[in-house]
Amino acid sequence: MICDKHNKIPEKPKNRKAKIVLFFPHVGYENDVWMPFPYLYMAPFLENHGYEVVILDSRVNMENWEQILQKELEDAFAIGITSMSGPDLIPAMRASQIAQSMKNKVHVMWGGHHSSALPDEIFNENMADYVFLGPAEYTFPKVLDCLFEKKEFPPELKGVLWRDKKGEIAGQRIPNFAKFDYEEAPAYHLIDVEKYRSKNNVVAYFKTRGCPFKCTFCATGNFNTSHKLPSQYHREIKYLLDDLKFDNLCFRDPTFFLKASVVMDCAELINNLGQEKKWKGQARGTFHRQYSPEQFKYMKKSGLTSVMFGVESGSQRMLDFMVKKVKREDYVKSAEVLGGLGIEMYASFMFAMPGETVADLRETIKLMHELKKVNPNIFLQNCIFIPLPATKMFKDAVGMGYKPPTTLLGWSKRNISSRFEERTDVNWMPKQELKEYIKIYNEEFGIYKHAWEQERDGEYQSPMSAAMDSNTAMHE
Repeated sequence: MICDKHNKIPEKPKNRKAKIVLFFPHVGYENDVWMPFPYLYMAPFLENHGYEVVILDSRVNMENWEQILQKELEDAFAIGITSMSGPDLIPAMRASQIAQSMKNKVHVMWGGHHSSALPDEIFNENMADYVFLGPAEYTFPKVLDCLFEKKEFPPELKGVLWRDKKGEIAGQRIPNFAKFDYEEAPAYHLIDVEKYRSKNNVVAYFKTRGCPFKCTFCATGNFNTSHKLPSQYHREIKYLLDDLKFDNLCFRDPTFFLKASVVMDCAELINNLGQEKKWKGQARGTFHRQYSPEQFKYMKKSGLTSVMFGVESGSQRMLDFMVKKVKREDYVKSAEVLGGLGIEMYASFMFAMPGETVADLRETIKLMHELKKVNPNIFLQNCIFIPLPATKMFKDAVGMGYKPPTTLLGWSKRNISSRFEERTDVNWMPKQELKEYIKIYNEEFGIYKHAWEQERDGEYQSPMSAAMDSNTAMHE
């Protein structure tokens, strides 16, 4: 395993406090998987507090993860479990049950989006001793120290809940700030990096945590932002591309292209590595007016091959309803800019949202055709809306007739397909409106295939592919 002076494998403390297992659940149909980022960020803080950390990612150990977990828990003090509001709740619950069945006491801690959104459900089903709300790099070690040293929690502790002696849920329901400008480097030394190396040799990277915008469907729930310092992202990007030998970098920040000076610094960094590296990131529709022609050309020169947009709708009414704060025309202009550069536009759309009509659908289809016309180097992605708890649009859906699950098992069974014949939960739209909506959708898209299915079947080739010509049309 490759390491450098900034990512050196720390020696196990001679007098370690305890062993902590961090468990990452699978959804059951993994293709290529990103690294377990929450734990790469968490682990260094635990190590700094004297704990031994083991990361168990069931996505890359799917066949025997239960046996591995049981073995690791035999001498563990606590287990951390993360999850979204979907199929990954099944292995997350199973991990809790395994931990609770151990002869030795293992403190069970849950975090992640579902825990932050619906912590009471976790307690009601007796799946955790403690539930963390929001980022927990600073809180988790404090809780462990108090438990290990048998001390009371400090009164200022926030972002963590537990049951008190009366059986009531206690703690401050205030998520911690999304801090990201700390010096601790991600704990790549705790994972087998090769298990995350995709066929196109792409690595994901986050330079920013949080998002300043308040789109009503978004699951972040955290509208403050924190950015890594230049010294941090320079060091970490070099490590990924130079030391770990990844060829392609995907910036996963929700609004990576928001600040031109930082983006150009990243482009210069990648360009100066002196190798054929490719990169992509996510932008808002206003991308077209945030950079000069010279800056666009330099980004292309540095290896920019794709820009991702969460367009969501071609209806300005729906864009305003979602509080996107962007105009429909902005996406067309951004498509034109990228088309002139021969860069892929990866545009994602959302369908069957609460309050959406057939007229809105027609506007979306119209915009998709416009984008394809001005930039043939485009890939269009469909997502049928799925209500995410603790979001405004979730509440909108409930107000329009959606009956959300009330158990973890129920949440785990939700289907996230973008084929209407596989979805039975879209009950927030009037039946007749939905019937006409589905008819038009299927006439336009046929049997829709997700991106990974299209790539599998040879209908889509990623611009990150080594064999990809940058001027080849992506999706006609």
